[in-house]
Amino acid sequence: MSRDKLWIMVDVETSGPILGRHSLTELGAVVGSAERGVIDRFEVLIAPISDEVINSRGSFARARTAGLSPAEAMQRFAAWTLPHRERRATFIARPAAFDWPWIVWYAWTFLGENPFGFKAVCASSWFEARGRSFRVDLPHRAVDDADIQLRHFLAHG
Repeated sequence: MSRDKLWIMVDVETSGPILGRHSLTELGAVVGSAERGVIDRFEVLIAPISDEVINSRGSFARARTAGLSPAEAMQRFAAWTLPHRERRATFIARPAAFDWPWIVWYAWTFLGENPFGFKAVCASSWFEARGRSFRVDLPHRAVDDADIQLRHFLAHG
């Protein structure tokens, strides 16, 4: 991995596993490189789109009282990522198969477009392809989870 390559680690908290039925309640992202470490962080609570909640109850409660509308949250995320996307940053998540579809669905549904693209590297798969495991303890607060995971990825990936 190039030491100056920019990565945007994304983490989400949701009220359940089903897009459109459950809610994306928290979006956290951290950008950095192996050379510079963590450069910037982004976090937003997103107002639930339904009352269905089967997990992340604390995040759901915080989002219900303090969350931005999904459109405003995604607009802010798009604006925050823009300078990093212009520098060809790569999105990464763990697991990307869960987190990234939420970003794509919310972008299309609430922005009417997907400025983020469809590709996100899976940090777990990256490690497994190299015969290693990606193991970290997470507090399940999206921005802190993203920060911990990006630091681990940059140090050991």
